[in-house]
Amino acid sequence: MKSNWMQQIQTLIGQKAGAMGGAEGIGKLLAPTALGGLVGVLLANKSSRKLVGKFGKNALIIGGSAAVGAVLWNKYKQRVKETHQDEPQFGFQTTPVDLRAKRLVQALVFAAKSDGHIDADEQRAIDHSLAQLQVGEEAQGWVQEALDQPLNPELIARSVQNEDEALEVYYLSCLVIDVDHFMERGYLDALAQALKIPADVKQGIESDVNEKKRELA
Repeated sequence: MKSNWMQQIQTLIGQKAGAMGGAEGIGKLLAPTALGGLVGVLLANKSSRKLVGKFGKNALIIGGSAAVGAVLWNKYKQRVKETHQDEPQFGFQTTPVDLRAKRLVQALVFAAKSDGHIDADEQRAIDHSLAQLQVGEEAQGWVQEALDQPLNPELIARSVQNEDEALEVYYLSCLVIDVDHFMERGYLDALAQALKIPADVKQGIESDVNEKKRELA
């Protein structure tokens, strides 16, 4: 599998961060190297870190047509759109890049703590590493806010504007989580429900991710 299959958001993020210059906060958080560092920090003690490093070196992971093939991805999109028929605006809007990146970082944080907790040692490592990344106080505060938030998939799903955004959140979450605890299984099921991802699409994404993990094992 080519390492560039998830670079769509990295390109968008790089453009956004460049346009914001050297500003503190979200501008620095959006830099691909900082996002890559954040992935490493949050997954420091998670077995999925190897997979994230393999497919998303120096970039925030995102799903897309290149991940599973354009034909299948478009099929997934159509199925998700069908479940949102009661939302007339769904699929006709796109979340701004900075807010989209924030949502994905929030999804990453939630996935990292879906086994029930971030312990004191992990918290200290996160605090230290975020300081080393020099993303600025605003960005550090936002990451901490995500860490402090209740593990509620609805917080992520409520701002999703279209099928691609729903799928990328679920794909990222599956990539990060190794389901070896009932709480992780419960979180992924609740996230799929909140995003209104049909059972067949949910199973397809999980099977694809699990195959990639087996290839790396």
